[in-house]
Amino acid sequence: MAQRKLLNMFALWGLAAASNGVPNIRIVPGIEMPMLAFGTARVSLETCTVQAGVEQWLRMGGRHIDTADDYGTQPDVGLAIKASGVPRSEIFLTTKIPGPIGKQAVINKILHTALPQLGLDYLDLVLIHFPCKSMKDFPNKCGAIFRAERLDTWAGLVELRAMGKIRAIGVSDYSVEQVAEVVEEFGEAPAVNQVQWHLAYHNETLWSAMQQVGTVLQAWAALGGPTASHGVPSISLGDPRLKEVAARNNVSTAQVVLRWETQHGVVPVTATCSEEHARGDLAAFDFQLSPADLDLLSNLMPQTELVII
Repeated sequence: MAQRKLLNMFALWGLAAASNGVPNIRIVPGIEMPMLAFGTARVSLETCTVQAGVEQWLRMGGRHIDTADDYGTQPDVGLAIKASGVPRSEIFLTTKIPGPIGKQAVINKILHTALPQLGLDYLDLVLIHFPCKSMKDFPNKCGAIFRAERLDTWAGLVELRAMGKIRAIGVSDYSVEQVAEVVEEFGEAPAVNQVQWHLAYHNETLWSAMQQVGTVLQAWAALGGPTASHGVPSISLGDPRLKEVAARNNVSTAQVVLRWETQHGVVPVTATCSEEHARGDLAAFDFQLSPADLDLLSNLMPQTELVII
């Protein structure tokens, strides 16, 4: 990906410094999001509880938490936030509602499930978790058949935003065409599109299209580990080429991958029970990859072809 494109993207969205070393990225006018999130899917946290993982993250200075109705972890996140003592105003909380469930259902889901479970008065960002009725339909059966349901669900989120219950609206695993539906119908683009994005799968068509409409890309499976899916291979953090880049920059291979993503304006979602790994993730902004290293990493692995473009 050309360095000129990266500079253009940063000019479009803008970055702001944060006291914990993690910069913020503007997702819509007046709202900034920390560029590193802690994910709370239980499958990603094997040796600690979700509550313990989130509490540790907040204690170490992390401020962006990512959860979802489908994860079943909203109550755990709520308990962790309360126990941490961190002011609500310092925390950026993202949750997801399960697919295109329709206007009234999404209003009920946020007002009567998400907010009570989290113990919060408002949410910073709500994503439509996937563009299909069910994950079993993803990605091959998510086309125009669900267009009306997707737009009706978006309308419900717009109403919740007007009520002051959510600050920003986004999507997850939306294709270029599905994002265009929102722009065409509502005259606004999703603030965020959370997709699979890592060294083994980084769709430049999607990246460029989101740049054009001002939608920030966020990466689940940011390190390309076991949670990567849909036929995309995992990344080995022990890859000798990755280790060479890490040695040149005196950092870990995980930090190299995270920095490659953030220098493309992509916001990683990570998860760990290890205090050492969490500290390393939060320090992944303390160095800058050279243009040569960025190009090397972008071409490190063959790209798997997926439906989502």
